[in-house]
Amino acid sequence: MSKQLRRLFLLKVKGFTLVEALIAILILSLIVIGVANLITGSIGSTRDRIIMECLVNAANSAIEACRAGIDLNTYRCGNFNINLSKNQICANITPPSSFWDATCREVTVTATYGNYQHRLTDLICRFGDENF
Repeated sequence: MSKQLRRLFLLKVKGFTLVEALIAILILSLIVIGVANLITGSIGSTRDRIIMECLVNAANSAIEACRAGIDLNTYRCGNFNINLSKNQICANITPPSSFWDATCREVTVTATYGNYQHRLTDLICRFGDENF
């Protein structure tokens, strides 16, 4: 009898039970699901940051174009088409008649992509022509 008890005891020590294997699979699957959620969350936040960076660049470009008297309505950033709107028509900001004067307008540019939006306000000035 003692040999049979030893043999049974050794068999129990050598392997895993089905319950232990299922618990190990459960723990492993929880870890994998957690890592997958972290990866997908970081992908979404990276996309949001890229879109916001594109909106900021589009608004800055629209302000600089307005300084040159050019009206930008769209801006391409990677695969994103950014829509631009302004509260002023940049071509209508004309230089004053006197050399020492300046015509300044406050221009607000709104860059929009889907539900994302960025506003930038700046003062655009045109100065008198030196030929006067």
